[in-house]
Amino acid sequence: MTGRLILVALVLMLGACASGARSSFDIQDREGARPMGLTSAPNHPIRVYLDAEDRAAIFQQAFREGVPVGADGRLDFIALSGGGSNGAFTAGLMKGWSETGDRPDFEVVTGVSTGALAAPFVFLGPDYDDELAEAYTGGAAAGLLQSQGLGALIGSGIYRSEPLRALVERFVDEDLLEAIASEYAKGRVLLVATTDLDSQRGVSWDLGAIATQGTPSALELFRSVLMASASIPGAFPPVLIQSDNAGLYFEEMHVDGGVTTPFLAVPETLWSFREPSDTLRGARFYVVVNGRTNPTFEITRDTPQGVLGRSIDILLRASLLTTLAGNKAFADGNGLFFRYAALPDDSEASALDFSVESMSAVYEVGRQGALSGEAWR
Repeated sequence: MTGRLILVALVLMLGACASGARSSFDIQDREGARPMGLTSAPNHPIRVYLDAEDRAAIFQQAFREGVPVGADGRLDFIALSGGGSNGAFTAGLMKGWSETGDRPDFEVVTGVSTGALAAPFVFLGPDYDDELAEAYTGGAAAGLLQSQGLGALIGSGIYRSEPLRALVERFVDEDLLEAIASEYAKGRVLLVATTDLDSQRGVSWDLGAIATQGTPSALELFRSVLMASASIPGAFPPVLIQSDNAGLYFEEMHVDGGVTTPFLAVPETLWSFREPSDTLRGARFYVVVNGRTNPTFEITRDTPQGVLGRSIDILLRASLLTTLAGNKAFADGNGLFFRYAALPDDSEASALDFSVESMSAVYEVGRQGALSGEAWR
């Protein structure tokens, strides 16, 4: 799982040198910064911190006034989790759901890590099911884990970032951004999360606001945010996002959004909150977990790597279950529909197996689970 990659990185990177110097800036510079690639002020916040005490800011980004509802008169929200190659589960689930004819037109779509890579296609609906399937099962992702070799000893990741960038650039182009911008203009919302290492805080990015800029620099920023959300710290190098604060230029350092949240839905600060307005009345919340939720038995190797790796797996699963429970509590407290889907507990899928055979099998588990309805819990 993700924890195993973090483990390998922790062991191999001890004592390693930084890959390069960074610009000097302070917290005030960071908080007032504007990411490069934005040529005009967006209509809504381009990003907010996930732990922001200003609850209104969070609701304004995800459930702002003007978000449309589907033909059924419901606001449908779906959150896609991390999970590495198990993101093929999301791809299969969406395809099967489309085939049933019951798939909602999601007004709000969010993603973290591999879920962030899938989110733009889920946002654009069934017409993009084939592109999403191709990204996970067509072989393009099979070579993602390419070792840096000795370069890992002087860099900040044991795997090369170029294969991930090539994958993102292949599927995220000007046409995709134009389609997203068109939906954003209707009021629909597409958010993904990264982790800002300098501030030690999760960040929610409004990809629709970026897409509507319609410039090459906006396309680069869009791609960089997706890459950052999927860049497991220590495994892949962090993504440096160029920013400007009144003429002071510096690089923000972002990594996998899964470091701060397993999926991007209602943040912890709002789990016990009761929304007083009608913004969410009748809304339906769906969460897709690209992995298993229950513990799995495995004899742990009595080595630093084995013990630490197993411990991190437990930590990540505990965070996932806590976040699921918190979001369910929010939904129950506000009278909302809540369902989640996850890989079956007996699944042998590995988040690190990017072979076409493995991801195709995971894809089919998701598809069949959607067709039968058994995927939802």
